[in-house]
Amino acid sequence: MSACKLDLSSKVNIGDLNRVALIKDEGVTGLGTIKLEVGSVVQCQNESQFFASVLESHFQNLSIRPCEQVGMETYFVAAFQIPILHSARDWPQKTNSMIAITASPSSQVGGVDVDMLLNQARFRRINKAIEAKYFQKFDFARSRIAIQLENDQLTYHDVLASDAFVDELPVVGIKAFGLKPRAHLEIELSDVQREFFSLYSRVPLFKLILSI
Repeated sequence: MSACKLDLSSKVNIGDLNRVALIKDEGVTGLGTIKLEVGSVVQCQNESQFFASVLESHFQNLSIRPCEQVGMETYFVAAFQIPILHSARDWPQKTNSMIAITASPSSQVGGVDVDMLLNQARFRRINKAIEAKYFQKFDFARSRIAIQLENDQLTYHDVLASDAFVDELPVVGIKAFGLKPRAHLEIELSDVQREFFSLYSRVPLFKLILSI
């Protein structure tokens, strides 16, 4: 591999977050995509089965997608389902996924707190397999982690995000964003948030509140 660059993105619906947070619905998932930077399209095609064999035990319903080339960079791409859980309690025993999302009632804004979780043991196993073949490890400092929030509801919602990139613009402190029905918002973790995620296996993504 040319570099240990990792891209994790997911797409979740407000309706799913509300169902999990408010009525503790189970078995809810969002759509996820993982991209690993490789040296060339040829290498990507030749090594796709190896990458899939490393990842498939740590992501739900992993499926290989066509290799992507963006400028001078080439990526192995796979889709997966990301679990949306009501609680982080004992979550590694509930799912085989390296990452998960929690949606729980907020004690601060009367809405929903949405966090992302990391299973460090699974991440280390993936890194060990990659390092054994390529002599490099993935590093969250060189990674991209983002979530696209879709408003699939008929009502307007406010989203509170802090110290992140929202629709590619930096946010310092807490800022509210209005989300109309059928609109979406992309929230990307900052350098500090990725480091926090790497160290503590959990990071707040945003708070969701229903506008009156």
